[in-house]
Amino acid sequence: MKKSKLRTQLKSRFKPIHKLSKNALQKRKKKSSFIFTSPYRLEILKLTQTSHSEPTQPLQPLQPETQIQTQVQTTLTSSNQKQPLPLEIKEKSIHAELTLEQWLNPSSDLQGHIRAFLLDQRSPHTMSSYEKDLKRFRKFLLFQKQSGKIDLYLNRAFFIAYKNFLLSEQLEHSTIDRHLATFRSLFKWLTEEEVIEKNPVERVRFLSPKKISKTQGFTDEEVRKVLKQPNLHARTGAQHYAILMILFYCGLRRSEICGLKLSNLFIEKEKPLLRLKGKGNKERIVPLIPAVWNAIRYFLYLSRKEIELDNYLFTPIRNNRTKDLKKALDPSLIFYIVRKYSRLAGILKKVSPHSCRATAISNARDHQVPDRAIQEFAGWESTQMIVQYDKRRTVLEGSAAYFIDYGVQESRVKIPRKPIESDSA
Repeated sequence: MKKSKLRTQLKSRFKPIHKLSKNALQKRKKKSSFIFTSPYRLEILKLTQTSHSEPTQPLQPLQPETQIQTQVQTTLTSSNQKQPLPLEIKEKSIHAELTLEQWLNPSSDLQGHIRAFLLDQRSPHTMSSYEKDLKRFRKFLLFQKQSGKIDLYLNRAFFIAYKNFLLSEQLEHSTIDRHLATFRSLFKWLTEEEVIEKNPVERVRFLSPKKISKTQGFTDEEVRKVLKQPNLHARTGAQHYAILMILFYCGLRRSEICGLKLSNLFIEKEKPLLRLKGKGNKERIVPLIPAVWNAIRYFLYLSRKEIELDNYLFTPIRNNRTKDLKKALDPSLIFYIVRKYSRLAGILKKVSPHSCRATAISNARDHQVPDRAIQEFAGWESTQMIVQYDKRRTVLEGSAAYFIDYGVQESRVKIPRKPIESDSA
């Protein structure tokens, strides 16, 4: 009896839902509430209840498979696609020509492009010269604005007028060409950044001056007199002597001497060498002859400097203003050293540290040094600068006038022994 009762209870308990009566369903709901807690069970219950009832809506004809697939794809794509967030996209406005007012009161975008152009320059000296040119150009624009010329465009005609203004300021032709080169490269940058359509300075002609350089060199006798002037018993004199030896024998620039550090000196194969970083961060190596190497060693011995690779080779011996004795020398001091000892040697012509560099290159050419070796020694890209720096060999020595000959043996004009008296006498 007990087994039969259990079987009936189990059959009634696990009987399919659609075969149960309403009373049995209510009883099962009270006994085990977990059956109807799941949403899937509720859906099954709805389906079982509606499966035996008649359909309320008329049956629709079957659709072909292609239509079903397209409907499924459209529903999937519409559900999966997320609506993009609204983004504010600012379109670049390319100006045909910049106006005077736009340059005097630039936008943040234009200021950023000009700042990026200046920071892109490799040399800090180039950056400072470009900044000076921009300041002079701004003064010219302010003068134009004060005179009532507001609606002006920075086009080719405007920069030709600016070139004439610089000529009226009695500037050197090379200085004016440098101003034009500054703005040509700047506006080229702006065209590449799509700020303006075309470069207005592209077709402005340079003056292209071909003048003889005003830099005067030293003769060999003058160099010997200058090197005898420093007092080698004092630290200042030893420092100045070492600087003059590097100028005359290594041909360094002022900025290169001021930037020398102890780490630039090294010895390779028992030969002292000097590693330099010149214009455009170009590296070159210059050998130090024994006379120059001894002058540097004597200065280091007399000054009792701390040998640290990061220290500058030449530092101030006295600094009453900031008390900083580890900073680099000011480039103006190199100019002062050359002028001071040139005056003590009795040289009255105008000389500069660049005169020492030109003298070294001229002396190398006098000793038949190949142009390629001089180019590497000076740190130039090509050998065309050698003729410009050679101050001892001029074009007059090999002028074509000395080689023209028409076969005329005697001149028809004879110079009288007595001076020619004037007609008034």
